Amino acid sequence: MQTDLPLLIMADMPQSFCLTDLILSDQAMETIDLKPSQYQNQMEAMIGGMSFALIHYSPEEIDEGLTIADFDHIFCEPTDQKLSGIGIALGEHIISAKHSETINRALLQLTRCVGQSIKATAIVWRPAQLQIGFDYFTGATDHYIEGGPFPVLAQIAISKTAEGSFLTSGLSYFSGQEVTINTPAGYAPNEVVKRLVRIAHDIATNGKIKESMETDGFISGESLSLIPRQDGQLVEIVIVPNEPRQLH
Repeated sequence: MQTDLPLLIMADMPQSFCLTDLILSDQAMETIDLKPSQYQNQMEAMIGGMSFALIHYSPEEIDEGLTIADFDHIFCEPTDQKLSGIGIALGEHIISAKHSETINRALLQLTRCVGQSIKATAIVWRPAQLQIGFDYFTGATDHYIEGGPFPVLAQIAISKTAEGSFLTSGLSYFSGQEVTINTPAGYAPNEVVKRLVRIAHDIATNGKIKESMETDGFISGESLSLIPRQDGQLVEIVIVPNEPRQLH
């Protein structure tokens, strides 16, 4: 399985299925153009002048290439059923701009249309190691596709570390940077996660934090310290409930 393949559409497809059998809706065909590929088990999809590769994977190939049981599952349950998949990879001329909202929206629009065609059950989003129920995924990304805010919970995972802080996974696909945030005394975990979601949205949309800074928080009297670590690959967020602290 391609190492740069970010997304896999999972479905119960016949063993005889091949990509030439793929039939998109009339509405989808107004914006998506499918073309034969020079590679076996692949097709090229053009949308808005952007090229994507559709790649068919058998259940055996998916088992060999992914350990999906280790992924976080959102609105879908781990199952022993062996499913086929259609992977979507970015074309060579756009892969360096994968963080672009225009390209990400096109990727998600293509995912929705192909998934509907094959009656998909789930989406595997590899940058964040997420397997997401197809209905939830499309619902969480529809507004974004139409120009709405970045769908953080569909494309970025949030986990709690052994030390009690929260950490993103998959944000680096868009920004080259992940975020960790500590939980200060008196803050419920869900309140910390809300802040992390908003910060991750800002970084995914506007780019990574390159310099230490301090900014107003989300409630009166609160401030946030943002400190890049690990050569900018991680930014540490510290919630300061009262007085700002000195940056180091």
